[in-house]
Amino acid sequence: MMALMIVGLAAGNAAASEWEAVGGLAITETTLDVWNDVIDDLNYSFENGFKNESGSVIPTRNEEEVDNIDRVPMLYLGARKEINDKWTGELRYEYIFGTVEGEAEAVIAGNTPADFVWQKQEAKIDVKLHGITALADYQFNDRWTVGGGIGFYKGTKNKDFEGAIFQAINASGAKVTPDDKDFDLDAVSYRLGVGYEKPFAENWDFNANLDYLYMEIDDEDDGNIYSNGFSYGVGVTYSF
Repeated sequence: MMALMIVGLAAGNAAASEWEAVGGLAITETTLDVWNDVIDDLNYSFENGFKNESGSVIPTRNEEEVDNIDRVPMLYLGARKEINDKWTGELRYEYIFGTVEGEAEAVIAGNTPADFVWQKQEAKIDVKLHGITALADYQFNDRWTVGGGIGFYKGTKNKDFEGAIFQAINASGAKVTPDDKDFDLDAVSYRLGVGYEKPFAENWDFNANLDYLYMEIDDEDDGNIYSNGFSYGVGVTYSF
C-alpha cells in the first residue's frame, strides 16, 4: 500500500528534484518468541544438564548461556527524492543480521565424578536478512517528518550445534538440528514513525528516526514467526 502511494505521488508530479543518497544504522527491538523458546530450552540444558533417552540427567559445567534475540542491528543504503513540497519517496536496501551463541561442558564418558570425561557442547544461531524497502515521508517542517513503508526480505537462519551430546540427540530423532544447517527465511515488514533531519555540512544532512516496526517471517524450520518493536536509527544524507 505504501509503495503504491509512492508511485502515485510520483506520477502526479512531473517536476523532478535532486536525488539524495541515504545510509545509516538502526537498532530494532524484536519479540521472536518462537526462536527464544528454543534458546531458553538450550540454556536450561546447559545449566541443569541434558537428558538422555532413559531420562537420566547428563551433568554439565562451565556454562555460558545463549542470549535471547531481543534486538538486532540493521544497515541500510538507498536513494531518496522529493516528490512535491511535502512528500518524499525513498527506496533502500536493508541488511538485518544477528548471532547468538553459548556453550557448556557435558559428561560424555565415565560412571563416577572421578572418571568423568568432559566435552564442550556448543550452540550457535545466526540470522541474515537482505531486503528492499519502499518508504514515503510527509514533511511537517524543515526538520521533522512522519512516514512509513513496507519491506520484503529473503535470507537464512543457520543453526550450528556441535558436540557428542547434540549428535546423540539428533540421532534419536529429536528436533534439535543437524550439526550445521541453513534454513530459508522470507519476510515482510511494515513500519510507521517520525524522522528528524539537520544539515551539518554542504550537501550533507544528519538524520535520525524512531519507527514502530512489525515483521512477519516465514521460517523453513519453525514456521511463521512474528516480531514487533521500536527501531532507532541514525544516518546521513548526501544531496547531489
